[in-house]
Amino acid sequence: MKVDNISRIDIESSGMCVSDKATSSQCGRTPQHNDDEMTVTVPTFELIDTGADSLTSRSSPTTMALHQLHMLPFVLLLVPICLLVRQLKRPKRKQPHTKTYFPSSTNLPPCRVPAHPIYAHMPHVFSPPDSPMFEAVFRHQADPNSGLSTFRFLSEPSVGVLKAEHARTLLRHCTDRQANRIFTRHFKKSLGQDAMIMLDGGDSDKEKWRQHRNLVKAAFTSNAVQNMADKVWEVANGFSSSLLRESSESSDGKARLEAAEIFKWATLDIFGRVAFDHRFGCTETLSDSALMRSLDRCIEDNNDRCKPRNLINPFLQFYCLPTRRNKEFARNIEEVHSILRNICRTRMDEIDRSRCNPQDVDNLGKNHDLLTSLLKSKAESKPGPVQDEVIDELTKMLLTLLFAGYDTSSVLLSMAMWSMVQHPEIQKECAREAFEASASLHEDASQWESQLAYCHAVILETIRLHPPVYTNSRNLTKDIVLDGCTIPQGTRVYIPIMQIHTDSRNFARAKDFLPERWVRRDVSSGRWVARDHHAEPKYLPEDPSYLPPANSRNLFAFSDGARNCVGYRLALQESTMVFACLVRDLDVDLREGFEMRKRKKFALATPEEMPLIFSKREWKQNDGV
Repeated sequence: MKVDNISRIDIESSGMCVSDKATSSQCGRTPQHNDDEMTVTVPTFELIDTGADSLTSRSSPTTMALHQLHMLPFVLLLVPICLLVRQLKRPKRKQPHTKTYFPSSTNLPPCRVPAHPIYAHMPHVFSPPDSPMFEAVFRHQADPNSGLSTFRFLSEPSVGVLKAEHARTLLRHCTDRQANRIFTRHFKKSLGQDAMIMLDGGDSDKEKWRQHRNLVKAAFTSNAVQNMADKVWEVANGFSSSLLRESSESSDGKARLEAAEIFKWATLDIFGRVAFDHRFGCTETLSDSALMRSLDRCIEDNNDRCKPRNLINPFLQFYCLPTRRNKEFARNIEEVHSILRNICRTRMDEIDRSRCNPQDVDNLGKNHDLLTSLLKSKAESKPGPVQDEVIDELTKMLLTLLFAGYDTSSVLLSMAMWSMVQHPEIQKECAREAFEASASLHEDASQWESQLAYCHAVILETIRLHPPVYTNSRNLTKDIVLDGCTIPQGTRVYIPIMQIHTDSRNFARAKDFLPERWVRRDVSSGRWVARDHHAEPKYLPEDPSYLPPANSRNLFAFSDGARNCVGYRLALQESTMVFACLVRDLDVDLREGFEMRKRKKFALATPEEMPLIFSKREWKQNDGV
């Protein structure tokens, strides 16, 4: 081996650095190889003074190769990152998502909404009714002709409907709900296993449900509800007077109260008077009662346990665990049952003292309360003295009725007040009608429907656009054909009430708040009267602005068929009367800048908050009263 051009090293004392200073001839020389010897070119290095603070190096090809090897992992990591960034910047071609859950022979449309890997479309179904997720499943993906949509609730293929005639067909031909036991088990803890609202209506409990239904239905006939009108009107007027007092005692003449809270006071007081002639006094003192506090805690607890994120929490799903929350729930529900049981027992004692028999139960009907009506129906079906089990059964029935109407009436009145703030002219018209009708209603409140026709129309329009219960469902016991599409037996069909109410196929100008779709002004008397969709034309070619009358059969806020809301007459009566009394005496407003948002509360869509402002209504000469 021969080595050429040995390195020369220059050293100076002030500072040194290493540099590759091979001559051009040396750098360009190609190594010579033969069989006898090998020539190796060694780069020359020269130490150059560059100052003590800097150190610069020019690496040899061997060193550079080593550096490149060290950089290889970073390069390998950088390449996929660059590719990913490039892919993200590239315009995406949206591929329509389609998934078929039913055989092609059914002609049902495919699902076009991506599903959650675990819950499927359950989060969509459990979203508030005006949320994008709920709208995506029930409205946006629905077939434009049939109005049907398909999706999956957990592992169950399900169907949604948008046409009113389809919803009516399903509700009238099927009573089987087959409610999901994951959720109903919580409400059975509050209401009892045999509560009417908890019975599915299937083959296993159909007879028991029919017995309960017939017993309660007899207490909510048209005549029975008319007999309750005077008590409802009395509570409504007292409620308005209390709010007037509250506003007058305020420094600025305004009473600021939360809508959900105050309307629960009114609902509970009305229920106490019409159910067992009991005064809870919430509207008089404008404060909660013990029953209301315990009932609110139970309802909120049930709602929280049913949220999807809590379904896998054993401490919320198993009541047998000795947790603080389970113990508190048990105390609250026991207090609710105890209060109602004591009230029922007191009323029963009055009946026993009168030595009530099936023949003279009518003598006790002067109070026209639900408990007396239920007792009358019970006595007719089972003669004899009142036993403790009868009291327990009637107590559970009354609790079920209170549970069903407690939050729903509060939500309805809250949304009616919100609508009045959005439409001040409608509020003024309602106040004018209520003022003119007050004198005659003080004498006979049973004529409220004709005397408060416009106020009643406002309540109907509110319940159309903001139904408190925003969805319903049925489990099909046989195949049903809708617009050429076959829905197989065993399928759960969902009825999105708000989407049906705001679909243009069911109501004209469906998304507008128009009480005039329900009433018209009579030419001779000048009063508002109910419209008849059978007698009036659906459209007038010469008048494009003509608003056709609404068909009340297309309202599903109280359901339809055999499982409709048994107390819907009382709900409309109390809502209309409370609403009329408030707008008659008080001007209703909202906090400046308030934006209404809804939250889901099991099957209810309730406002997150609604800070109402009440002030005394001042009538002017040009107001027409």
